[in-house]
Amino acid sequence: VTGAGKSYFIQTVTGSSEVEVSSDLHSCTNKVQSYSFGYGGAKITLVDTPGFNDTNRSDTEVLQEIANWTSETYRKDQLLTGIIYLHPITHTRMEGSSMRNLRTFRSLCGQEVLENVLLTTTQWSNVNQAEAERRENKLHDQDFWGGLMGKGATLERFHGTRDSGLELIHKLMSKTPKRLDIQDQIVEQNLSLPETNAGQCVNEELIAQEKKFKEELESLENQLREAIGQRDDEIRALMDEQAKIQKRLEMAIAGMKLLAELHTREGKGTKLVRERRKRGVHMMGFD
Repeated sequence: VTGAGKSYFIQTVTGSSEVEVSSDLHSCTNKVQSYSFGYGGAKITLVDTPGFNDTNRSDTEVLQEIANWTSETYRKDQLLTGIIYLHPITHTRMEGSSMRNLRTFRSLCGQEVLENVLLTTTQWSNVNQAEAERRENKLHDQDFWGGLMGKGATLERFHGTRDSGLELIHKLMSKTPKRLDIQDQIVEQNLSLPETNAGQCVNEELIAQEKKFKEELESLENQLREAIGQRDDEIRALMDEQAKIQKRLEMAIAGMKLLAELHTREGKGTKLVRERRKRGVHMMGFD
C-alpha cells in the first residue's frame, strides 16, 4: 500500500542508506527492489514493492511490476518465506482504497500463503494509544482483516524501531516458504496476467473506479455551472478537484487498456506454450 511505510521499515531494519524513503504520502518505490543483511546466522532478504493506489501509476502497472518479479524469482526456485502487509494505524477507518488493496493482496497471495502473512500496523507513535488500540480492534472485523486472520494470517505491530522490525522477521524465519497464487497461475498454468485472479480483481476495481470518477466529474460540472458568478476562489477549488478526478479517471482507463493489451499479447504466448506442452515440448524461460 502506498504510504504505509514499507521503505521506512526496510531502511530501519537493514540499516541500509540505499533505501529511499518518502517524506510524504507519495510513493518513492517505482520497482521491486531487494535488500539483504545478516541476522541470527542467516541471510535475510527484504523485498520492497511499489504500492497500489499510487498517485502517478495505475494499479495495472504496479501489478505488472510485481507479477514480473514474482514470476522471475519463482522460475529460479526462489520462494517467499513470509509477507509483511503494512497498514498505518493513523488511518481513522478502512477507506475504499484500503479495501481495494486488501482484495488485490489476497488475490495475489491465495489462501495457502496466509499462514506466512503478518498483518502489521505502523505509525503507533503518531496516535493516542487508546485510540490506536480501538482502531486495531476494529481491524478484527470480518469485513476487514478478520477473514484473513481466520485463514492463518497474524495481527502484529511495528513500533518504528529496528528491534521491533527484527521481532517480526524472527517470527517468519521458521515458516516454510510457499508459492503465491500469481506465481502458480502465470508460471505453472501459463495464464496471462489479465487471466489471473489478481488481474481480474484489478480489472473489476478499475471498472468500478471509472464509473465512480465519471459520476464525480458530472457532479462537479454541475457545481461549476452553479458557481458561475460566485467567488473566484470557490470556482478555482472546484476546478482543481475536477482536474484531480479527471487524472484518476484517465489512469483507471489506461489501466484497463493495459490489461486488455496484456491479455492479447500474453495470450498468444500462453496459447503456444499450452499447445507445445500437449505435444510434450517444454520451453525453458518462456515469458
